[in-house]
Amino acid sequence: MTFGERLYELRNKKNLSQEELAEVLDVSRQSISKWENDKAYPEMTRLLFMSDYFDVSLDYLMRGIEKEDNDEKTLEKYKTKNILLVWNNFLSNLSKKQKILFMLLYILIICALVALIISVIYLGGYEIGKFIGYLTK
Repeated sequence: MTFGERLYELRNKKNLSQEELAEVLDVSRQSISKWENDKAYPEMTRLLFMSDYFDVSLDYLMRGIEKEDNDEKTLEKYKTKNILLVWNNFLSNLSKKQKILFMLLYILIICALVALIISVIYLGGYEIGKFIGYLTK
């Protein structure tokens, strides 16, 4: 069962129309339709609100997992997938201009880290060649 099918089922259990659910979530009826047809996905904040509103776990809402699974490897896998889902959702909601600014910020941070490492090396009295030789041993 897909996310859209679960959302449709949960909405019908509460006897809500798409319009009524849209009002509760402060979105358009078309957004609800897209979500139910798996054409788009809601933002993470709305997913969290929906899990509370429908009294289901986020795991159930997104993956259909109904019971708690305490296996550490499984939990770690879900955490990783949730992080990737949030990251993907974040990136997909950025405009083209915001994506370019985000990439520039990322590059700037990398350059700053490289500059910091180089300055620490020189302030520490290391020659860059010796330091790189030390790292490759």
